[in-house]
Amino acid sequence: MSPFRHPTRRQLATLLVSLLSSAVTRVQAAGDKPKDNGIGGTGYISVIPDRDNGIGGTGVVGTIRAFGSIIVNGLRVSYPADAEVRIDGRAANVGDLRIGHVVSLVAFNDGGRSTTNKIQILREVVGPVEQVFDHGLRVLGQRIEFGRGARIEKPSAFAVGQQVAVSGLRLPDQTIVASLVERVEPGAAQLAGVVTRASDRRLAIGAQTLSGVAEAMLGQRILVRGAAADGTLDVTSTSADAWLPRGPSNFLVETYLERRGATVKTASGLTLGGGHDLSFQGVARAVVDIDATTAGGWSIRSLRTSETLGKRGAAKEQRENLEPPSPTRRPADASPGVGVQFPSGLDSPGAPGGYGTPAIPTGPVGHGFPSGPGGFGGGGGAPSPGVGRPGR
Repeated sequence: MSPFRHPTRRQLATLLVSLLSSAVTRVQAAGDKPKDNGIGGTGYISVIPDRDNGIGGTGVVGTIRAFGSIIVNGLRVSYPADAEVRIDGRAANVGDLRIGHVVSLVAFNDGGRSTTNKIQILREVVGPVEQVFDHGLRVLGQRIEFGRGARIEKPSAFAVGQQVAVSGLRLPDQTIVASLVERVEPGAAQLAGVVTRASDRRLAIGAQTLSGVAEAMLGQRILVRGAAADGTLDVTSTSADAWLPRGPSNFLVETYLERRGATVKTASGLTLGGGHDLSFQGVARAVVDIDATTAGGWSIRSLRTSETLGKRGAAKEQRENLEPPSPTRRPADASPGVGVQFPSGLDSPGAPGGYGTPAIPTGPVGHGFPSGPGGFGGGGGAPSPGVGRPGR
């Protein structure tokens, strides 16, 4: 029989590490797994945190980044083929969805998937092109900025008088940062935004003065339709613009924020509580997780900025884009569209993040949405052939 040999220190250390690893594996197998909801390393969030057992859902407002379901604010949201789709409040269908559309929906946690059966497409302005700039347009008095990283599909793509529909997010100065510009058939002019008072004391949205709108609408975000004549939009219909979907008390919203001290406001005019712990000052684009409070206000749960603009209210040269996410696959049946191209990734095989927009989160997701390293990045990718159509 071989004599007993005492184990060396190295052997004891190896045994200890093995035992600890085995214990950790058993604990994780028992259900105490790290909270990492990414899909296959892409950084997509497969499902919203189930904060209320699915009752009420989570309101989601943001830009469609990719298909295969739809990817909005990092969430992969599934929907049935017969889902109710509305564009500016009018009936449409899922075939009308496009990369770059800003949508409003309620997502529910359905057995580990985020699902919805109603999608509202929000467009900021529909009307004739009034002026063409080097990096944008003016439509119904609204400054439309494509900004750095976006370019016109071809030099003759837009012309004064051409009817277009613009999807995008507004800056605090009400400039629209476009994510999609579509050519549409001539029809009634349409404008969504916060009603302000112009220098001549008339009501206005952006630089477009309005007639036929009640004074009670001042400070409200509304949707108006009518006909433009002599620099004024003669409004024939007015409705409240459902920027946030009704029902939920929790929302995941893509927006431009403006911070002054501890006060944080969205470009649509919502004042958010909890801004004293934020790192940015001035204007930033972000996906922000907010709760409606019992007092009727809004509280920030978490956020991730994708670009900061400092103390400026216009998104031009002074952008600070964060590190782009890992590349993800473009849907195989995406086809070219019209309008603008986004070479930094809005509809590219390189990344769904796109020009000046929050990309798919690459960090772990715990309670709320990521606020530390990883999280929501800024987009970057290869040039794309245009704006795609939904996959199946």
